[in-house]
Amino acid sequence: MESSSASGSNLACDVCRIKKLKCSKDRPACTACVQNRRQCHYSGKVLRSPLTRQYLTSVERRLNYLEKLVAQKLPDLDVDEALAAIATSSPATPPAQVKTLAFPSDHRQHSTTGLISSSKEQPAQESISEAVPEQADGFDWQEEANDLVDGMAALAVEPTGTGYLGSTAGVYFLRALLSWIAGRRAVSDPFQPATSSPQHFKPSPTSSSHIQQSLDSGHMANQLLDAYFSVYHVSYPFIHEATFMAQYHQLISRPNRQSWQMLLHTVLALGAWCLDNEESEVDDYLYHRALSFREDESLFESANLTLVQALLLLSNLSQKRNKPNTGGNFLGLATRMALSLGLHRELPDWNISLLQREMRRRVWWGLFLFDSGASTTFGRPILLPEGEAMDVKHVLNIHDEQLTPRTVDLPEESNQPTRYSGMKSQSDFHLYSNHISNRLLATSGISPEEALRLNHSLETWCETLPAYFKMTQDPVSLEPSYLFARSRLWWRIWNLRIILFRQIVLSRAMKRKRDNLVTTSTDPDNRCRDLAVQAANSTIVSISQFLTQTPMTRLINWYATYFLFHASLISALAILGDLESPETAAWQADVDTANHTFRTMLTSNPLASRCADILGLIVPPQPEQTASPVISDEFLYRDELDFSSWPMDPADVFNSLGWTDFGQGV
Repeated sequence: MESSSASGSNLACDVCRIKKLKCSKDRPACTACVQNRRQCHYSGKVLRSPLTRQYLTSVERRLNYLEKLVAQKLPDLDVDEALAAIATSSPATPPAQVKTLAFPSDHRQHSTTGLISSSKEQPAQESISEAVPEQADGFDWQEEANDLVDGMAALAVEPTGTGYLGSTAGVYFLRALLSWIAGRRAVSDPFQPATSSPQHFKPSPTSSSHIQQSLDSGHMANQLLDAYFSVYHVSYPFIHEATFMAQYHQLISRPNRQSWQMLLHTVLALGAWCLDNEESEVDDYLYHRALSFREDESLFESANLTLVQALLLLSNLSQKRNKPNTGGNFLGLATRMALSLGLHRELPDWNISLLQREMRRRVWWGLFLFDSGASTTFGRPILLPEGEAMDVKHVLNIHDEQLTPRTVDLPEESNQPTRYSGMKSQSDFHLYSNHISNRLLATSGISPEEALRLNHSLETWCETLPAYFKMTQDPVSLEPSYLFARSRLWWRIWNLRIILFRQIVLSRAMKRKRDNLVTTSTDPDNRCRDLAVQAANSTIVSISQFLTQTPMTRLINWYATYFLFHASLISALAILGDLESPETAAWQADVDTANHTFRTMLTSNPLASRCADILGLIVPPQPEQTASPVISDEFLYRDELDFSSWPMDPADVFNSLGWTDFGQGV
């Protein structure tokens, strides 16, 4: 607590004190300021609170009286909730205008006024406020000028300049978690990305010329195509490899020249990204080269399947280049083009080949996967058609050799995994669960009871998966692409379960900390916590085991880091929310496993160690000989979690958490 006193006439002016000059102390301006034509200002003596036990005791006593007074005058006001909302809101936002997300005990939306809940039917839940920028144009973004945008909506807690991020975004939860841990200090400052060392540089004309010469020679292009089809295409087969390669070698005619060149260079750029050999200039050159093929022809004035494929892949590449909003624009344009081409309709009377019909399906469901995943990741509504408005069939679960341009009889689907099995099951997952993601975006939030009902429906859907994708069955093959598709599908399912429950788990922890409650295992809040922790444990164990069994690729590294970080935060929250639980040792083991995985198995990704650093600040690693974590209440307020004490040097780990290497993945 500080104040200024104007009575200190014997004090030097501000400038002389800073420069350690002898001040004449003349009023209104001292001699030195007059001679140097500076504005002279006397701030007065700064009075600081005494750092004594007696003074602190008096402050604590006064605070206790004030809390009792507030409880008497405003019995419905949740003080912890109000303080947390103020901490996470913009400093320029008056407390009475903070928008809160309440979690009611039923489906009715309860109106709120300021920070005071208008309903007594929601005692089990806290309110989590949405962070908003200070200025009216604060959500505006320009990613070409900002290479450190958080492409995964996971760590960029400062809301300005990144676009709107809703309640299913990881950063929404992380912001609330850190705010609760830190007490009354907002968490945005330490996470502002460093403006130095951007990840992507636009190649100089000289380097661009060298890259183009290497591409023209054929060797580099072949290497990039191999990387694309061996790493990326096996997970997302949105183009027909045999047809594309025949067009590339000009064995058959190419479609629209500009669109095909745009697709080719996007494929090459994704291949450069998959190589994971720091070829950022090649990646960047090919990315901008792909865009250049439509500069002389408006993207908005024509549409064809090749262009939709190019935009679909370009959207994912943009997000992996840390331009998620740019990627979203490409994806939106691709979706509108796809609708104009009728890709969402089966159109059975149309006389086209079986391969042409199947490629339309693959492109449409590719759009469906990417848009569903991106919308959930960034907390934005899913805008895809559903129900009777979309009757296109799922992709066929077949091997490529079963369907060629000359195939006239519909091939029989396989009951074993193929290249398209993961795409088909993930499409069905999003088709079934998108209503859950959209429901979680409601400003009223959801109650624990509704969350449990939604989770039960998700469990019911999981029973419909083919046997080769069920985790209760042994893998039917050791093929890396199959193992990755199987594991990634379950990481995604468990992640949705984590998103479904994590705000409830945080609210439960806040309430227990405030009221010192002991809940029973039948309590809905406790059940939500248990299910979230189970999903986190399954994710952590699955990822740590998977990485020891499968060759690492950049795509695998990306997904493992993303899903592991969100799962580990739930385990950490479980520890902080229930320090006396007999399960604490198991939760700590999950946190330690995640830390170990970040630091030993994901070392090729520089962000993995930063995830481990954050996790270590929230819950420090425990000595192996300790039977259970020794975390006292004082831990929650230790210096490392006092954001005011965090260094602001750009080299500091928390000031460089811009997720500079990652974009959004779906």
